[in-house]
Amino acid sequence: MRGVRIPHELNGEDQFILGLSVTRLAALALGLLAAYTILHLSLPGPLQLILALGAALLGAAIAWIRPEGRSLIHWALAAIEFKLTQHLADESAVSRPPSAPSKKGESLRPRLSLVAENAHSVSSEGPRPVDIGSIEDEVIELPDPGFDNADDASANGDGESAVAVPVYLGGPQVIAFFSTKGGTGRTTLATEVAALLAMKGRYRESPTSPSQPLHVALIDFDLGSANVSARLGIAQPTMLDYLCDLTLPCPDPRDFVIRHPATHLDVMLGPSKCLSGDRAELLGVAQAAHILTTFKSAGYQFLILDISATLGDLETYLLETATRIYCVVTPTAGSVQSLYRGVEALRRIGLGAKLGYVANKMRDGFNLAEPMGDLNGSLVARIPYDPSFDTAENRHEPLVVRGSGASIEALSVLAASIYPALKLPAQSRSALSPFGWFSKRRRAG
Repeated sequence: MRGVRIPHELNGEDQFILGLSVTRLAALALGLLAAYTILHLSLPGPLQLILALGAALLGAAIAWIRPEGRSLIHWALAAIEFKLTQHLADESAVSRPPSAPSKKGESLRPRLSLVAENAHSVSSEGPRPVDIGSIEDEVIELPDPGFDNADDASANGDGESAVAVPVYLGGPQVIAFFSTKGGTGRTTLATEVAALLAMKGRYRESPTSPSQPLHVALIDFDLGSANVSARLGIAQPTMLDYLCDLTLPCPDPRDFVIRHPATHLDVMLGPSKCLSGDRAELLGVAQAAHILTTFKSAGYQFLILDISATLGDLETYLLETATRIYCVVTPTAGSVQSLYRGVEALRRIGLGAKLGYVANKMRDGFNLAEPMGDLNGSLVARIPYDPSFDTAENRHEPLVVRGSGASIEALSVLAASIYPALKLPAQSRSALSPFGWFSKRRRAG
């Protein structure tokens, strides 16, 4: 992305002198000042020259050398953190006494701690009305990764080990895909990830209960250009039918939800007509709040939202409600510029902590390390450019239904960032970059 510069009043680094920001210029000045001080110390001549040259080179390296768009100080601190974490993990493994079975022939079971107090489990009867109450912590209990018990199979009869599926103790999570520029593939990623979670995501209500599929809903809140229906091959009913229903004083949004047969994904389609101007008043914050509240109380674990490329009152409310916001960017100058503008706007309203970044339609030779360094973020996933997405759209079905290859692996990485218990392809566990280990965290939910 050479040549792309940050517009005025955005969060990028302002270049001061020699293409350096103020902080990087300060590092260079400190290095030169240290070299000047060493030359005036009473030390042997050769030692003075070596130390002075080293100080000057160190200052220059900190100023100009930026692997993956980040300074050497950042990577030094990252290496220290990694080594300390690894050392503490090794000490914990050595100090933990091995557990033994209580009876002969009795298999070991992992210890599962209840991390969310007074949390109501989701009903096994499906997402129809179940009051899950007030849940403060949204946490998924991950099973012991080293535990393997082939004898303990789930009751669903597919031979899947019950201990391989986590106990879901938290409330529903709202995942929003957002971009201030059209054409980035925001709708495509939201649809593919929602379908992947519905197809492959599984959970248990308790350590002894059988595993069952996740309850996932995809809601299209794009008022100007709702395209989820084209991705899934579903035309009716839509959100407009719900908004214009006059048969009941307060219709239930779930009556306008349709289940996609191939993925078992519940979908509430966006309006079939463009809601702009006076029509935009049909769907306001009050209506959106009623839809989200109804879905949250219906037993869904994940609500995936496709939001239009604007930032009005409705979009702001949806983003404030979201648990996680994925900003989608493509490797073009216009998309990167829109990413800077969108991130700046979201940070101004206090949503910076929720942001994640997804690179879509990536080709060989493009590198988004510089924008990610400017935004102090990292890519959650890197979706390659693949004509199969267009083919799947023409078939009106998600690519994850019949697709394979690098695109499916990248989508699996993106879905696993939302639900870490999702099983990844073996080759997808590699880091996105040589320094990818720094951004890895074992997150639950």
